[in-house]
Amino acid sequence: ELLESLFNANLFVVPLDDEGHWYRYHRLFADMLRDLQNSRHEEETAELHRRASEWYVRRSTVNKAEGHPEERSAYANQAIRHALVGGDYAAAVEMIESHAMDMLMQWHVKTVEGWMKAIPPEWAAQSPRANLAFAWMYLMRGNPERAAPYLERLPTLFSSPQVVGRDAGLEAKWLALQAMLLNAQGQPAQALELAGGALKIASHVSPQQDAQALSLIYMVQANAYQQLQDDEQAMQAFQSIVMSGQVEGNSVIEMLGISGLALLAIQRGQYHYAFEIARRGIERIERSGALPPISTAVFGELGVVHYQWHQLEQAHRYFQRAIQVGALSGYSDARLYYGVILSRLFQIQGDLEAAAREIEKATDLMRVEAPAAVGEEIISQKVRIALAQDRLADAETALKGFGVYSQEKFSIQDLDSGQKIDYPARLAYLSALRILLHRARARGEAVGLPKGIELSERLIEEALGRGHAPIALETLLLRAQMHAALGNEAASLADLHRAVELGEEEGVISSFVEEGTAIAAGLAKILEQGRLGAVRTDYVRDLLAAFSESRAERGSLYKEEASGLRARGQQASVERGEALIEPLTARELEVLSLMAEGLKYTEIAARLFISVNTVRSHVKAIYAKLNVNNRMKAIELAKGLDLL
Repeated sequence: ELLESLFNANLFVVPLDDEGHWYRYHRLFADMLRDLQNSRHEEETAELHRRASEWYVRRSTVNKAEGHPEERSAYANQAIRHALVGGDYAAAVEMIESHAMDMLMQWHVKTVEGWMKAIPPEWAAQSPRANLAFAWMYLMRGNPERAAPYLERLPTLFSSPQVVGRDAGLEAKWLALQAMLLNAQGQPAQALELAGGALKIASHVSPQQDAQALSLIYMVQANAYQQLQDDEQAMQAFQSIVMSGQVEGNSVIEMLGISGLALLAIQRGQYHYAFEIARRGIERIERSGALPPISTAVFGELGVVHYQWHQLEQAHRYFQRAIQVGALSGYSDARLYYGVILSRLFQIQGDLEAAAREIEKATDLMRVEAPAAVGEEIISQKVRIALAQDRLADAETALKGFGVYSQEKFSIQDLDSGQKIDYPARLAYLSALRILLHRARARGEAVGLPKGIELSERLIEEALGRGHAPIALETLLLRAQMHAALGNEAASLADLHRAVELGEEEGVISSFVEEGTAIAAGLAKILEQGRLGAVRTDYVRDLLAAFSESRAERGSLYKEEASGLRARGQQASVERGEALIEPLTARELEVLSLMAEGLKYTEIAARLFISVNTVRSHVKAIYAKLNVNNRMKAIELAKGLDLL
């Protein structure tokens, strides 16, 4: 009643919710009170902070089974903050032991880092769990050198008199984080061996008791298998994280696995599968009533999928959600990566100034945050923007230090025959190819193109061998343009046709549009010459329509194709709600169901013991009966008609 009367009298009280449960003082009034408190009652202030800390501790444990992890974490953070300000380091360490790993699981890296900076080193050194948390925080920050000392002191702490009994969960986490350190040092085989030992120890702890330990172990395995180029095993590890979260009823851990699965699917070009698992994950977490920082990754992954489908409005919306939720987290890689994607989004819409601003913001943040894995993405986009603005010297400067070309006279360095090309190296080589192409077009320096074409074949083989279709597709589009620059139209169109075949199944559009008018002209020529083979005409028309929509100034090269597509789209929208005139056959329903699972044509053929051409025939029939022109529309309509 007193709070309500103060609020009604406009006496410096501000409500924080619609129900009138929480209020705060006006900021200026609160500052004045704190100044008075510190100047007049300095000795009492520490005691008041300790009392506040105890109140938040009690609040964080009330209805623990019912409260959401985010809400409990917020109370715990306040409790620790007041204990630290009040100088009660024993209580602060005890609470950090209980909550730090939970906070890191939710990506509250910045919060944990604040605790670490506020607590005296001699107090932090006494706690095994705090050392584990601080080590993981540095690993998440991409700083393994600073993580190592915390892990090295743990064996001594385990054997200290203060530690009573053997804590299998704690030991498993320690081994898992040591394995993470090995991964960060490029030793995935050794990391897997150590993770196996951690898993044996964790098997003595029920999943409900310590899902964190299992999740850390599976994260190690997923990262190690990716380094070893075994994506199938990596996907199984991410699925194990999802299951671990579901067993414990921990939606944050579940989202951690979903995010890893979706990102790996995107790297493999499995956009429909990535979309389905990310969408379901977001729906579940939103129903829970909170959005932990881990959600930023899943929102961003949905944005990437919509971007590749050239649904730019939806992509922009998801990127904005990712940035908003990411503000809760200190995990810089997510913010940096979405800065790269936002830059590409503006570039594809023709706004080079906005694209340059976004990539510069990401570059500035990278200097401060020292990211773990996004540096190559930023450099790659800096090269794209610099070339689009005809700043060749800036593009070459951005690529220095990656060792992919001779810096005295620009030429791509040779690759050893047995040398494996990891993802960062692929990005660097693709950037070098873009520079070669720009030199040939803008300056007439085509001498390096034959070597670029030769390197492209190696990149394509490596990417397809690992199942990374997006890298292969981008390389084909670049090589098609290099062939065209050398006057070899037949080879250029052959590469473009291969790229279209790769992109059709997953409905990829933006990767084509990014390459500009040369690719649009080639697509129009393929369509005009009827050289589509098994590729659907409607897919090529979709591509041409996207060029037209993104860059209206391209002229009339393919306006006729685009207008025809729009007319068909309008007709389809009229008929969308009508019942099917010709029902799908049992086999077509089987194919449609497998398409909805995200399987490729070859995988569907293997599952049903039929040829790939037969699968294509069934897909064409499905599209015709549903009156759609791509997989996503077919799945959406089929769900609306209760066919799935």
